[in-house]
This record gives sequence, C-alpha cells and structure tokens, in this order.
Amino acid sequence: VLRAPALDLYPGRSLAVVGRSGSGKTTLARCLAGLHRDHDGEILLDGAPLPRSLRDRTRAQLAAVQYVFQDAHAAFDEHRPVVRQVARTAVRLRGTDPDTAVREALTTLAGLGLPEELAHRHPGRLSGGELQRAALARALLARPRVLVCDEITSGLDTVTRRGILDVLTALVRDRDRLSLVLITHDLGTAVLAHRVAVLDAGELVEQGPARQVLTAPSHPFTVSLTETTARLTAGT
Repeated sequence: VLRAPALDLYPGRSLAVVGRSGSGKTTLARCLAGLHRDHDGEILLDGAPLPRSLRDRTRAQLAAVQYVFQDAHAAFDEHRPVVRQVARTAVRLRGTDPDTAVREALTTLAGLGLPEELAHRHPGRLSGGELQRAALARALLARPRVLVCDEITSGLDTVTRRGILDVLTALVRDRDRLSLVLITHDLGTAVLAHRVAVLDAGELVEQGPARQVLTAPSHPFTVSLTETTARLTAGT
C-alpha cells in the first residue's frame, strides 16, 4: 500500500505530504501515530525506534506524537464540555492535576482563538473551525514533538481555512522543537511548509524544499499536480 524508503522530519520544521486520494498519505500519518501497526521498517524519534502500535508506546512516546483528525466532530464526545476533553490530555499524558489542566486548556484554547465562553460549550454547539482549534489545543496540551494534521482544513470555508493555516504556521514558528506533518491534497496548503513529500500510488516519488518541489518539480507526477493546480487557479 505504501513504500517510503526514507523520509526525514526536522525539529522546528513543517513537512507537507501531498498526493491524490488513495496515494497513501493517511496511511503514512497513521503509521507515525501508532494507529496502523501492520507495517515493516522503523519510525525513529531522535534516533530511537517507536513501537508500531500506540498500545505499546510509553506515556512519553504517546505525548511526543499527536494526531489531529480531519473530522473534528467525530473526535469529541458530544456529552462533555470541550475544555474538559482538552484538559484530559494533560492529565492523562503528563500527570497534571485536573484543575491545573483546565486552566492550561483555557489558556491554550484562548491562544488559538477560542475564548472561555465557547470552551465551556459542548462540541455540538461549536462550528467546524472552532472544533478544529479545540482539537489542536488538545494535541498541544501533550507538549508533542511531532504534530500530525490530517486534512484538517478540508470542508472548511475559505476564511476559516485560512485562519487554521495561520495558526499552524504560528505554532511551528513559535515552538522551536515542534515538527508539523501536514497531510493535504492541496498544493496551496503545501506551499506553507518548509519541505514537501509527494506520494503517488503508495510510492514516495519526490521530496525536498517546498519552493523547489512546487516550482521546479523533477518527477512527472509532481509536474502533473502543479499543472492541474495552475489550470484550476486560472479557471477561477
């Protein structure tokens, strides 16, 4: 399904993984997060191998790699206030006491543009963009080394999408040790990353600095992606 012989992620940098639907982008993301254990090879964090399954990862390893899903609504329990669910990450993965965790959650949510009044609501009373901000906050409370975002702007309107992307850009800029893996089919999103990796039918066909890959691609598939994007842009 997926063949990626070597792919590097650097501290304080972002990597966009691009390709058409079915190319293996989400499979790669799930392998990194320990959600897809049936694979060969190794995933190394600071040179140390991570167990394939999250069930075999230590609490520190779970905190180190956090995953934000495309469907934010499905990722939250409808029966509990959002702030409590965000705070739970700090309690479970860092051993923070519940009251301190709630205060930290409110501060993080506010920093991502979700004020306290909204944070105390149940998920069903928040918009898709607001829930994505809450999902990001929940992941950040683990203080991860790697943040994997899987098509989290898909289905959002243009203004909301732009806001989420601005948040991600700021996170990488302001947190020196945080690395971002951005799974996307949109080259307009990929251009925000430092590096780009291109998947085609499960093969890693090209990787390198974003500007180089997206403006002077070397692989025919990457060329076709950029040409398609250019035509769509011209058509609009």
